[in-house]
Amino acid sequence: MTIAVYRIDPVTGTRTQVREKHTVKPAEVPDATSVLPPCSCSRCVGSGITLRTKLAEVNARSRGAL
Repeated sequence: MTIAVYRIDPVTGTRTQVREKHTVKPAEVPDATSVLPPCSCSRCVGSGITLRTKLAEVNARSRGAL
């Protein structure tokens, strides 16, 4: 796969190259699944609180209930 970045002038429509063409080597073995990997951010790792609970807490705060 080859990637290049261009800037298009909205008035004239001229194309100016921003980054040189770069060829990317494809993965040797494609992933066999379309499932996203689990989140590894510091908020999610090791936390027993689910996203639904966090959302309920934020909503309660916005209503002034907490």
